[in-house]
Amino acid sequence: MTYKVDCAVVALIVAGFASGAARATDDSAKGAARDLANEAKRNFDAGNYEEAGHGFQRAYEIARVPMLAVWIARTLAKRGQLVAASEMYRQATLLTPNDLWVGGAQQQAQADAARELGVLQPRIPRLCIRIDGAAANDVELTMDDLAIATVLFGVDLPVDPGRRRVVGRQGAQTVARAIDLAEGEHKEAVLRFNAATATAAHAHQPPAIVTTNLESARPELPAEQPHDGLSVVSTPTLTEAQPIPPLGQTRRRWGWSAVGIGSVGLLTGLVTGIDVLAGSNLRSNCPSQACDPAKVGSSSVNRYNLMRDLSVAGFIVGGVGTAVGVTLLSWTPKQEREAPMALWLGLSSAGVHGAF
Repeated sequence: MTYKVDCAVVALIVAGFASGAARATDDSAKGAARDLANEAKRNFDAGNYEEAGHGFQRAYEIARVPMLAVWIARTLAKRGQLVAASEMYRQATLLTPNDLWVGGAQQQAQADAARELGVLQPRIPRLCIRIDGAAANDVELTMDDLAIATVLFGVDLPVDPGRRRVVGRQGAQTVARAIDLAEGEHKEAVLRFNAATATAAHAHQPPAIVTTNLESARPELPAEQPHDGLSVVSTPTLTEAQPIPPLGQTRRRWGWSAVGIGSVGLLTGLVTGIDVLAGSNLRSNCPSQACDPAKVGSSSVNRYNLMRDLSVAGFIVGGVGTAVGVTLLSWTPKQEREAPMALWLGLSSAGVHGAF
């Protein structure tokens, strides 16, 4: 592709930078972008496309205008990076006007970008990668050391012309292929894995155990082996979650708690009752609950009433707590009172003990 453009035309890239109509971009930045673009154009004309690309890219970071994007795309295409060039052309067509768009130069650059993109696309090679002998989800795939997503397996991928190295890994297996593609060429790369090796690799991995209930997860007991003329069975130790306490054990725990609360209540009632009895002379000095102030002070009356109320409350709480606790402790289900049958075995005797 030839470009009939000289340095005078490149000046249009930054023609709006010096305009006094828009001041959103700093003047020093405009000058820097202008110098970078002019230097990059000289490198482009001299065939130094790598230096030209760096210069245009730096200028584009300062002034995001379509003309700079187009020159970046042209430089990438010259370096054989057709995929990146096509994406830069698209970016140029999507830019929106800013304070640097003066005249129609940027609109013309967008039109050039669309036209040159249409010419470039048929030149881009396509590569389809397929997997044989393994599940796609089990394979890690890279192309030129860049990871390829699983969803792109079997899809025509746009790639740059030249030699592409495709590597697939599944466990200990690694399959690699080198593919040479010319411009506009379409090829398919098939990575074939050894299914037997993959199956063996999976077989060495410990299986995942999903336990649905305790009985289904219980391992089989080992075979009986003789010992001193008796059959001894060793039961493997199971690591299980802590079991929920039985209902009887919970009931006994609450029963003892209730007895404790009842005991505290009874003790409180007893102590405060003794204090009330000690102040019984108030009843004779306060007939009909009317006390003679000359004989009885108000503080004594208040203390008497408080102790009396605490005594009554203490006996009530103590009685209820003790009754509830004794009831819970006495109420033990039949299956918890009875001991299960068990077999016992000795060196010279054997028998069965338990409730029947």
